[in-house]
Amino acid sequence: MKRYCIYMLSVLCFGDIVAQTYAYGGYQGTGSAKSITGLGFQPECIIIKAGNGAYEGIIRTADMDAGEAKGMGTTATACSSGNITSLDANGFTVGTGNSANHSGTFYHYIAFNESTNIHVGTYTGDGKANAETVAGCGFQPEAFICWGDEADQDGDVSVILNAMCGAVQDGFYTYDGNSAQNHWSAWTAGGWTTDTWSDSPINSGVKYYYIAFNESGTTIKENSYTANNGASDLSVTDIGFQTDFVIVYSYVNRQLPVFRTAHDATDKTQRFTAASGVAGEIKAITATGFTAGAGNVRVDQANQANHHYLAMSGGTALPVELTSFSVDRDGNNAEISWQTAVEKNSDHFEILHSTDGENFELIGTIAAQGNTSTLTEYYFTHENISTGIHYYQLIEYDIDGKFEKFKIISLNQTSAIDIITQLFPNPASSNVNLYFNSFTGGIYKLNIYNTNGQSVYSAQIPGMIGENKFMVQLYSYPNGQYIISVTDPNGTASTIPFMKHD
Repeated sequence: MKRYCIYMLSVLCFGDIVAQTYAYGGYQGTGSAKSITGLGFQPECIIIKAGNGAYEGIIRTADMDAGEAKGMGTTATACSSGNITSLDANGFTVGTGNSANHSGTFYHYIAFNESTNIHVGTYTGDGKANAETVAGCGFQPEAFICWGDEADQDGDVSVILNAMCGAVQDGFYTYDGNSAQNHWSAWTAGGWTTDTWSDSPINSGVKYYYIAFNESGTTIKENSYTANNGASDLSVTDIGFQTDFVIVYSYVNRQLPVFRTAHDATDKTQRFTAASGVAGEIKAITATGFTAGAGNVRVDQANQANHHYLAMSGGTALPVELTSFSVDRDGNNAEISWQTAVEKNSDHFEILHSTDGENFELIGTIAAQGNTSTLTEYYFTHENISTGIHYYQLIEYDIDGKFEKFKIISLNQTSAIDIITQLFPNPASSNVNLYFNSFTGGIYKLNIYNTNGQSVYSAQIPGMIGENKFMVQLYSYPNGQYIISVTDPNGTASTIPFMKHD
């Protein structure tokens, strides 16, 4: 069972929920294709970045060819497949590509939906001789991200912020931070107009993709700030809302753009290039903005007035990504274990037990870590369980009392001896090897019966705790069908048929 940690934003209008506009969270890479669910909508755009691995960020929209995504941290590369393989009704699916699903790597994602303030679109270039007018956003954008499906620098991922000199032509590449000047010439009421410079994203017949953002008082803000003298951390508070996602770029120094989501509980800032998160840049997400690390050239270069940001706000967090939940038998005990990859404001776990799968009772409580984005293991022992099927359910409680139930798992406690695990070869001609597990140890009775129910072999054999092996010689047995039986010290038998054949 896998559960994914997701954070959702609702746009409010006169107190009513209009639409979810984006969700963000994280997941642990497995190296095998997996689906991330629970967003509450089918995303139109996804950005994914490895938090602890040297893999570049990737971006995909619903307008792109099936299975394709664009690398954000390299130049002059075409779209690739195998990373974000589909955008689904309630989430998305990642393939086996390292940029989205390398085993043991933790990934952050931001999933966007169309709304009154976010628009996802595409256009086809007409060629360098003609400026391209991009319309249909429904608003004059404050910022947008644009890229092309081509192995050319003209199609590299770039971010454009209106506050940069107050004009549309300035932006930055996500792979090196250099200014992308003169690519765009003017904002329009429903979009923008490209320029005709040689490196503008208007190559003839090439498809370009974008996501555009409109500033709103409580959810999206784009602006600039002046760094302090570099002697102390700088609190950027003019945003005015709890920030979930922020991109910062130092325009004068042409430094690599950096970003952070509130999903990461540690002091880690991400770049779109193939680099792990670093500390000391965007040091904290706050109720009114974020904190920039003192003197850092990417976010707080001393006395520079040209640090720009795009910030977004969010809402409720589903607190835990559960990566595993299992139960195993240890003699008469049930060993319950689970693992989380992310916890956000989690308080404790409750373990519930049932013998019918419907009526559950509390059998234990385990304190949670609270806030973490590292793998955490939990264990609980249910002692002296009876013979029969046992059902277990896990509930996670948030600090504010909200809770989440995870799937029900079961354990079949048949006896102190497990069902015979192996019997081979089968059919057998000379010898047959019997394997069984014992959780208590002791003396076991071994019997072999023919099809008439007559015992043709009987012995007492020792059973050590763990896996046991016993070999039976079959030279003197006629060809035919037999049943082998092992009885534990409590009198419970485990049987399996086999064939003797020369």
